[in-house]
Amino acid sequence: MTTPTSAPEQTIPPAVLAGSVVAGESLQLHRVDLETLLRLALNELGGIWRSLTGRDPNRFRDGLALALPALSEEYGPAAATLGADWYDDMRDLSGVPGTFRAIPAEMPDQGRYDALIGWGTDPLFRGNPEVNEAGEVIRIPKLGDPDFIPDFASAQGRVEGGFQRLVADMDRDSVIGSLKADPQARGWARQTTGESCDFCKMIAGRGAVFSAETATFSSHDRCDCVCVPVLGGDPRPVEKYTPSQRFRSKSQRAANNARIREYLRAP
Repeated sequence: MTTPTSAPEQTIPPAVLAGSVVAGESLQLHRVDLETLLRLALNELGGIWRSLTGRDPNRFRDGLALALPALSEEYGPAAATLGADWYDDMRDLSGVPGTFRAIPAEMPDQGRYDALIGWGTDPLFRGNPEVNEAGEVIRIPKLGDPDFIPDFASAQGRVEGGFQRLVADMDRDSVIGSLKADPQARGWARQTTGESCDFCKMIAGRGAVFSAETATFSSHDRCDCVCVPVLGGDPRPVEKYTPSQRFRSKSQRAANNARIREYLRAP
């Protein structure tokens, strides 16, 4: 982990100073696009979940195992492209020399889906451990026991959280991967929202610029942090994110949703 070093201010184009109006607008637009994409992805996952409702746990899990990778193949590359396009935008704003095109992240292997589905649907097959007064586990209710009821709500929360992370990581990994290949990159900074967890706020609050070569971006289920590229002349990480007011109304959200759907249909 490295800390940012100061560069002579006169060498930095004013429009790309971290926290500037132009860079801030680019970041806000990227956040809105990614949040819209994630919302569409989770809405579609919800539709799949409802379509599987009524099946026994084994058939439910099997159906999800078929549907989730296919859904990820639709939204994962879209998130990766969003991240790569935004990286290119931020690079253009930074004014660093040389030509470079960001590299969209590759989709995860089958093991990522298997792990998510196995962990996510576990509440359909096992209940919470029962313990005695000494705190020792005496029984774990399971599917087939007379008193066991599959917890579909808990399973849905797990799968949705893991799926959101998978898609959002495609955006973040595109930035990290591009930073590793870009000779003008200094590293990345974590930026949170006002709703981010305490762990993410603690890391972001250090104000550090992390090396793409030595530090991985630690995310968690439903993590809303953005990986911000720090290029050549940036003197410090971007300032605290202020949620945009541009898409507060229903009509504004609908228009942006339509724009993202068009983005998904693009070749």
